[in-house]
Amino acid sequence: MLGCSSENNSNNQENSNTLHAGVNEIFVQQNIDGSIVSRSVYIRLPEIVDETLNYPVVFFFHGAGGSNLNFLNNPFVVEQINSGQFVGIYPNGYANPGSNGGFWNLGSEPTNANDVEFVDLIFEQLQSYSVLNTAEAYAVGYSNGAGMVNLLGKQTIYFKAIAPLYSQQLTSIGAMESVSDVAVFQLNGEVDNIVPLDGGTSSVGTFMSAEDSALNWVSNMSCNTNSSQSNVTWGAITLDRYEFSSCQNDKVVIYLIARNVGHGWNDTQADEQLYNAIWSFFLQN
Repeated sequence: MLGCSSENNSNNQENSNTLHAGVNEIFVQQNIDGSIVSRSVYIRLPEIVDETLNYPVVFFFHGAGGSNLNFLNNPFVVEQINSGQFVGIYPNGYANPGSNGGFWNLGSEPTNANDVEFVDLIFEQLQSYSVLNTAEAYAVGYSNGAGMVNLLGKQTIYFKAIAPLYSQQLTSIGAMESVSDVAVFQLNGEVDNIVPLDGGTSSVGTFMSAEDSALNWVSNMSCNTNSSQSNVTWGAITLDRYEFSSCQNDKVVIYLIARNVGHGWNDTQADEQLYNAIWSFFLQN
């Protein structure tokens, strides 16, 4: 099971200006519905920390009803962190009293938390840690968490690149103009019955089509509208890949369709290649 009780580092440490190798847990105080709520954020550093470096940070946003444990022990992300590529930041969603699990508030979820504000507060707290370079920040999200990174990509200036997995933009987010330039790595399942490839209203919101969502980013970033197209194979998964380049500030938009895949896959080799591709994309942007 996912968890961090076996870690030898200070998983439940009090907030301070010191982070230790491995997993740390900090708490961010936020006013939600008139009450101060203490929200968990895990921070995973390499097993051996080079104190002379300022590590880039990659945020990971879990899906609806999940928690920040869902991404914490992803073996491919842990390998990248332990090789010194970046530090992982894992915020926890929130649910109103009476609901199970955590959510990111995109408009219809059972939470009244202002999650853009929550990310503001996280960045404010991260400034106190000398080993982090918050000017080199990226974000990955799954499902509801992908919706969250789409929202952050439109409404904040924190992230140089985002990777929304298994969710394109809600129509409400698509209507927003980006406040800064951001590179986008969007992955969708061809036969997703939760966030349909062709968009429309589902049980979790009203979505643009995945293609229109990618083209919306292309428009916001003033990219060349002619894409380069190819097919890639990760494990047993075949994907159609569309890349839009010549964007503002050399950003890139990549849109992938995983053929015969729904709201996720169960393929370890494909997972490894996915996270390697995401980090390679982030490095280029």
